[in-house]
Amino acid sequence: MKYIIFNLVCIILINSLLFLAINNNQIFVYILASFLFILLSFGFKKILNFHIISKAKNGNSKYNSTTETAEDHPIIKSARKRLGK
Repeated sequence: MKYIIFNLVCIILINSLLFLAINNNQIFVYILASFLFILLSFGFKKILNFHIISKAKNGNSKYNSTTETAEDHPIIKSARKRLGK
């Protein structure tokens, strides 16, 4: 819910700044450009952080398996070593 309200406020702010930039003064173009740059940088940062976190979750789950099988038992390992398999 917070993000929906935040997005609506940002859209209204961008539209009002764009309207003022078209109709009034050139300073609103600079304000609008800097505001859009900040929004895009936050967006890219959030996307990259999500991508890094999802990679870390997927990578660690493969190597963190703690379930032992019969093949991991020391007696079976030594028997395989003796038999040459």
